[in-house]
Amino acid sequence: METGYVNIYFSARKTAGLTQERWAELLGLSVDAVGQYERDVILPSDEVVLRMAEAAGQQIVCYWHLLHKSRVAGTVLPDVERKSLPQAVLNLLDRFEYFSRRGMKDLIRIGADGKVDRQEAEIYDLCLQDLRELIQAAYELHYAETN
Repeated sequence: METGYVNIYFSARKTAGLTQERWAELLGLSVDAVGQYERDVILPSDEVVLRMAEAAGQQIVCYWHLLHKSRVAGTVLPDVERKSLPQAVLNLLDRFEYFSRRGMKDLIRIGADGKVDRQEAEIYDLCLQDLRELIQAAYELHYAETN
């Protein structure tokens, strides 16, 4: 396990402020199942994760679960951190401003002829990276702590 790793199912329970016994009861599970989820022995079903997210008031648990259970999701979706609302807003605005100042004009110029020429490839890749960061910032705002 990597340093700093916190099991998302354990985190959801701790956020809810519940013991494994109370959490299991609330979710309609056995304490053994909760323990196995929290030790990464087995993955909970999507339905259980939906109940966890609702009980903990953290919809980001669903997103993290998707990344955790699917290698495909991990290759196409950005890694999203839980941020405070002001931090997420400022980060999104910063990413948007940066892209609109630099990347948008480049992307319009590159895409105008419907193809990416060899000499445009490096700039195109930079534009895509900027867009990935913008998408990540948008997800972080979506899942920001609002209370």
